[in-house]
Amino acid sequence: MQFSKVSTVLAPPKFVYDWHARDGAFNRLLPPWESVKIMDTVGPFDERFTQLQMKRFGIAMNWLAQHVDVVPGQEFTDIQVKGPFKSWRHTHQFLPLSDIRTKMIDTIDLRLPLHFVSKLFGGWSLKRDIIRMLNYRHEILKHDLKLLNDHPLEPQVIGITGASGMIGQHLTHFLKAAGHTVKHFVRKDRPDWSHEICWDPEVGIMGDFSDLNVIIHLAGESIASPIRWDQQKKNRIRRSRVRSTQAIVTQLSEMTHQVHTFICASAVGIYSSSQQPKTEAGPKGDRFLSKVVADWEAACDPIRDSIRVVNARFGTVLHPSGGVVKRLNPLMKLGALGRVGRGDQYTSWVSLDDAIRSVYFMIANQALTGPVNVVAPHPQTQLDWIKEWAKAVIRPAVAPLPETVVSNVMGEMGEELLLQSLRVVPKKLMAAQFPFQLTTMRDVCHFYKL
Repeated sequence: MQFSKVSTVLAPPKFVYDWHARDGAFNRLLPPWESVKIMDTVGPFDERFTQLQMKRFGIAMNWLAQHVDVVPGQEFTDIQVKGPFKSWRHTHQFLPLSDIRTKMIDTIDLRLPLHFVSKLFGGWSLKRDIIRMLNYRHEILKHDLKLLNDHPLEPQVIGITGASGMIGQHLTHFLKAAGHTVKHFVRKDRPDWSHEICWDPEVGIMGDFSDLNVIIHLAGESIASPIRWDQQKKNRIRRSRVRSTQAIVTQLSEMTHQVHTFICASAVGIYSSSQQPKTEAGPKGDRFLSKVVADWEAACDPIRDSIRVVNARFGTVLHPSGGVVKRLNPLMKLGALGRVGRGDQYTSWVSLDDAIRSVYFMIANQALTGPVNVVAPHPQTQLDWIKEWAKAVIRPAVAPLPETVVSNVMGEMGEELLLQSLRVVPKKLMAAQFPFQLTTMRDVCHFYKL
């Protein structure tokens, strides 16, 4: 069987090739529906061996691949040395169309074992999955590489807190593939100093961060609870954000360092509930989360005059691997999602891929400072959002969740997370011409194959 995918990328061929040759590129291109993990890599890129572990039909399989026929700046090929196929050969070509345009060609030639049996029972699903995988990879590449080429950034050393979370993991792959060195803040007695920095936000201690140029602070207790918030949960939500930010800010105030940009996660929960559009200048709310976010951002104030500080006000981040989509997807598949409360409350969301690209955009764009709304350009009411999702996956959206049930069962948490109306627009990102990839829930469903 042979498969081919051709796309035009708005970046030079060498730029595209170099991106593929970096750590992080493989994981960045891995579709969310695939279960593949890199176990080990050995050797330089032009003859690298990669040990993979993958699952198919619930069965774990090992795969050893090697790079061959490498022409630097132009093409390379992956071949299967040992694995589930009788043979596998994946050629990546980067042909110049102009100084800033590349014709990118992926060609996969494979043979299945026990040809007739495997073609009968698994060939059709394999063909579908390979086509979906190539389409996904090319869309990621087109958007990532155009952004990186349009907004170049000298190699940076970037520290990330909360790197084990959904945003942190994917952001790490993105930044490594872009050519940057990434170090994770970890709570370990013996960190791996090559890529980890020890820290304890409770006592305000950080390890050696003298080589960092950028700090991205994503750590924080999840705001979701199994049923409702108790006081201990609310204390953890607040302390994990405010105290940890204070710890970093104190170190940046008192220690010698090279940090020029501090990106601190924030949330659109800072705004008051309203049906009216809210920009970064919108009024703050007076509920629990609004006050937490306001104090979280205020903790950055002592360094605003010496370091560029950006408060990334994330909306609901959508991706199959976590967050609200992972929690709600089983219910959507059962047709058990519908209107929550009146359904006219606005939901401001952003796809994970647009979220991590926006973080890079904040690093590269020196004009961005202070609060920046990280949401898709067109907020939707909760009911419209659910209906669009249901239509995309061909499911009903008629099961209501009355407001009284939300309030009685989930209490304050349900009222804040499900009944508040947050119609937030990304005024600063749009003014800076940030290129969003996914702007509707339909886009999200089709791209992530929900």
